[in-house]
Amino acid sequence: MTTPKHVSEPLPVYGGVPMRLDADTEGSLKALQRAAIRARQVAQQTGTDLIVVRSGKVVRVTPGAKAAP
Repeated sequence: MTTPKHVSEPLPVYGGVPMRLDADTEGSLKALQRAAIRARQVAQQTGTDLIVVRSGKVVRVTPGAKAAP
């Protein structure tokens, strides 16, 4: 297996997340972040585009491409 390179796609920032989370919710959010990072790594390794939501629109993103602000 090859070592994944760093993927520059930023993690999404979600509004409205409560400041204090119970342990299950906090663990779930961290697991989702890890899964998103792994999906980006696999997409980069296989040359597959990612489908993400940005500003309420579904867009195709090439892994390793710089993210639009």
